Amino acid sequence: MGVKVKSLEKAIRILECFSVKEPELGITEISNRLDLKKSNVHDIISTLLNLGYIEKNNETSKYRLGLKIMHLSHILSTTMPFHNVIHRCLKELSEKIDEIVYFGIPHGKNVMYLDGAFPEKLYNTRWVQGMTAPLVCTGIGKAMLAFMEEEFVESLLAEPLEKYTDNTITDPDAMREELKITKIRGYSIDNMEHEYGVKCVGVPVFNQYGKLIGAMSATGPSLRFNEEQIALFAEILKEKAESISRSI
Repeated sequence: MGVKVKSLEKAIRILECFSVKEPELGITEISNRLDLKKSNVHDIISTLLNLGYIEKNNETSKYRLGLKIMHLSHILSTTMPFHNVIHRCLKELSEKIDEIVYFGIPHGKNVMYLDGAFPEKLYNTRWVQGMTAPLVCTGIGKAMLAFMEEEFVESLLAEPLEKYTDNTITDPDAMREELKITKIRGYSIDNMEHEYGVKCVGVPVFNQYGKLIGAMSATGPSLRFNEEQIALFAEILKEKAESISRSI
């Protein structure tokens, strides 16, 4: 089905231009990126600005996403059918293993993080709702990929795999083997493949009908995530994932 409201499509495409790497953009940058007239971009930006979906940085004269976006994100995350169950389980897990625990879902080629829980020993925590990271080099991502459609996995592996650290798996055959092992043992390992000094162990989360809905991961400094700890965390995560499956 084709787009019926062209102006709405343009407005959404403008909002999608902003990212963590480029949180602020000017009219000319957006115009060039989307191949739209500057006057058209200006009119749409002005409308979004008045509605609170865009803010202007007066120091740089550039624009960034407004707080209305965060408000909608909060509504979405807190009204998802399984949110309360997931959130409670993440808190219980974090308290039990004394490490950070995340929950994420597939979002195109990426993981989108929906929630996280942090042990009391951590004073500085980061907002995770809506953050994204590649499927192919994260604990949550590989835990999901191992149980996703082969056609989708192959479409990812058909493209060059970006290297984030020296440990990132960039060879398609090596990634296929990694996903095969992950599926057999029931959990994934991110061995500093996305960030230096950070390891993760992830497990898939299914609903009561066996449909993949997302994955959970325990994350922490690599020095604390030796083979013994990873195996222990994996079993604890799998038990909680089974508990979630019975509840949603």
